[in-house]
Amino acid sequence: MSERAVPPTAGTDVLALPPRQRIVAAAHDAHELEVVAARLRRLTDEGHQVVLLWSVGEPGPTLRSFRGRVPVRPRPVRTPRELARRVLRPAPLAWRLDRGPLARGLAADPRARRTLEQADAVLPVGATAQTLFARPGASSVPVLALPKVVRETEQGDSAIWTTLRRSSRAGGARLDADLAREVLAALPAADGRTRIPARRQRLLVPLVEALHATGEYALAAEIAGRLDPERGEDAPVHRALRALTELSRTGEEPPGHEPELELLASVRGLLARADAVLDDDLDLAVRCTTLALQLLFHRELHADGTSSPLVADPDAFLADWRTSRVGRLLAAPVPRTPPHPRVAAARGTARAPRVVVAPGSYPQFAAPVVEELGVRADVHVADLRAKDQLRGLGPRRELVAARLRQALGESWVPDYELLEELERADALFVDWADRGSVAAVMSAPAHVRITLRIHSMDALSPWIHLLDWTRVDALVVVSEHLRRAVLTLLGERLDATEVHVVGNVLDPRRIPVDKTEGHRRRLLMVGWAQRVKDPLWALEVLALLRREDPDWSLVLVGGDFPEGSIASQRAYARQVRERLAADDVRGGVTFVGYTRDLGPHLASAGFVLSTSRRESFGLALVEGAASGAVPVVRDWPIFAPLDGARSLFPDDWVVGSVAEAARRITTLAQEPAWSEASAQARAVVEQRFSSGEARHELARIILGDQGRPPGAVGTDALR
Repeated sequence: MSERAVPPTAGTDVLALPPRQRIVAAAHDAHELEVVAARLRRLTDEGHQVVLLWSVGEPGPTLRSFRGRVPVRPRPVRTPRELARRVLRPAPLAWRLDRGPLARGLAADPRARRTLEQADAVLPVGATAQTLFARPGASSVPVLALPKVVRETEQGDSAIWTTLRRSSRAGGARLDADLAREVLAALPAADGRTRIPARRQRLLVPLVEALHATGEYALAAEIAGRLDPERGEDAPVHRALRALTELSRTGEEPPGHEPELELLASVRGLLARADAVLDDDLDLAVRCTTLALQLLFHRELHADGTSSPLVADPDAFLADWRTSRVGRLLAAPVPRTPPHPRVAAARGTARAPRVVVAPGSYPQFAAPVVEELGVRADVHVADLRAKDQLRGLGPRRELVAARLRQALGESWVPDYELLEELERADALFVDWADRGSVAAVMSAPAHVRITLRIHSMDALSPWIHLLDWTRVDALVVVSEHLRRAVLTLLGERLDATEVHVVGNVLDPRRIPVDKTEGHRRRLLMVGWAQRVKDPLWALEVLALLRREDPDWSLVLVGGDFPEGSIASQRAYARQVRERLAADDVRGGVTFVGYTRDLGPHLASAGFVLSTSRRESFGLALVEGAASGAVPVVRDWPIFAPLDGARSLFPDDWVVGSVAEAARRITTLAQEPAWSEASAQARAVVEQRFSSGEARHELARIILGDQGRPPGAVGTDALR
């Protein structure tokens, strides 16, 4: 604590104190502190520590930046020792004479009293506190007057920018919604007449990025709307942030006559800026590159709609990325890391091959692969999901920076724990082309054989474009149409990589053999509550069926729609709930909720639906067909240009409309038609998606020529 400066004097100005003092702002009501928040913030701007002390209420969001807080909470005397302590050390006479609520509370709260005694000064706020501390002897430390602020509004405005600057330096955790609301309150009216200075607009950029990263899309869009997208060298970033936050908030592309072209214009500006500063300002180059990837690969453009430019016209959509300097740099091979000397020396010894498995963001798909590898190799599971920067599909600046630095020739390792594990490995299997896949491929030494498997949305994510494909020995995709999509996206970058089509591994233990009563009038849909699964389509099918026979029902397995902040997703969820309440389907839908045990629901279903807008394989549908449920597959719109569903399943399984789906179901609902279609479905699954063949093929690809005859070899996990 700082040295006491002057004897207590009521009304001492803050400027009379030495710097870096501990000042207690004392009030009866927390609201009184809120009223003077800007003035208190001026004290912190001067370098003082401000501790809030109050008796009634709780400080609001305008005071969130003040970490020191002491509520006055009187403590009753419970023991003789406490009584003796109060008798021997009574509250100041001034407090006992005042008898006001604040004085009584302070007298009965040892912690609050100690806070005042250990301060350098006390600042009374509000009439109650000012009356108390105006009494002689009420404080043993200097008593201050509120700072005199000549232009209070401007000082408060300046203070919020200081807070924003400090919060930005402290990291994204402090750039939250509460601070954003304070900033919005300090901004000039959004009437276009008052322009925010460029230096302050730069402070808004990290706030917008932090809000967007935490899903506060509406606030992010509101603040991004105050950035100038037309003038200055920061205009490309500002224009892109406005487009990005609006796309995330609404789920729709920026307004305009040709929204896709406007989005691509924003990307082009960002990439030009990144290329221009790459040699002089790598941080800015990374920011621009990450923003460009966020726009190009925004899931609202590719995940849940009925088309994706990455499928419909990838060459035009990615033209600017491919011709930019950063895009070309990230596509170029990088030198391989040599094996560690101790590992190289040990490689000649006879032992089982050592395989590291990175299960990716959705690890359940890798479980059967780990099980199969466990009888052939020494398997170590590196679960990278525990690290935020390595989990998920969305662009992440830290990883973009690491990959760009590596491309520029720096020796860069995203995760040293993973590197240690890979130095002792013979092979690496990476499931999902997500953030973790880039870190794993960057970290793997030259001697490690790398196999990467792509499932669906990861083919439409940015990370396949940041991978050094010369380091990937084998690529596995789960369907033929996904293979065509990836080959079109990556082209000659896959020239040195083996490409294999191996379907998802089925678990026969999950598949029931028999059907339960009533199955021929029961439809099943698994994982329904997502816009990409399009349950509205399934409800329209049910409605058509129930026109002729009200006994038809639909079973929906899986959790409800998540609470989201994207307007289009909320609107879709509302549409589904409204449709469920309509007379033609009400009472015909059963909700199961999330379950790991699909068996009873597969057994009770006569038909299994896939109504998705995008699928790469449709594991739940295939499991349903394996159980004998007759499949009805919508011609998945996003992958329809690649004959997605039709290249994976028999043509008669696939339908192009709701009416066609209802017609297929009613045609096969009676015997013997249903039993014949059920037997055909089981036979197709056995022929095309045999569990054993997929397991063995994956293990062979992962191990390459390092495999050995089956034998029990233990598995463990990297934690």
